[in-house]
Amino acid sequence: MATKAIGSGSSKLSAAFALLLLLLLLLLSLWTPGAGATNPKANEYKSADCTGDKNFSHAANGLTWVTMDDSSHCVYLASQDWEHRTWQAYSEKTANGGLCWGDVLGNLGPDEHNLDSTYDQRIRCVLNCATNSGASRYDLCRRVGDYIPAERANDRGSPW
Repeated sequence: MATKAIGSGSSKLSAAFALLLLLLLLLLSLWTPGAGATNPKANEYKSADCTGDKNFSHAANGLTWVTMDDSSHCVYLASQDWEHRTWQAYSEKTANGGLCWGDVLGNLGPDEHNLDSTYDQRIRCVLNCATNSGASRYDLCRRVGDYIPAERANDRGSPW
């Protein structure tokens, strides 16, 4: 007595096609143009309210330290993950394109910030850092109110 094969060639092909289509739809559902994560961004403006042309634009995956040019008066900040990251404001910079040091003035959210009037001291540098306890100590934010000497500017994370 002959036995009949379970599933013919065309039904196997149909099942493979359906599986491939399902996988494609799953991948497309994970990717939506324009809805992806935003690279960390710190755009400087000469105006006090971040209007007009940008003075300097900083945006890149892994962007960490951004020094504020002396001719800038406002910064617009963006991040990939505001739940676990923030920008910290510092009172000093080692040089243009350098590192942050001095007083840790505070944490800045996703908005525009006047460099001259947000805090008692001018914001001269911002640091993109982690706020969650599970982050590497080299990526953690420093404690607001601490003073970081220039020689420790490159020591990322909590000083304790």
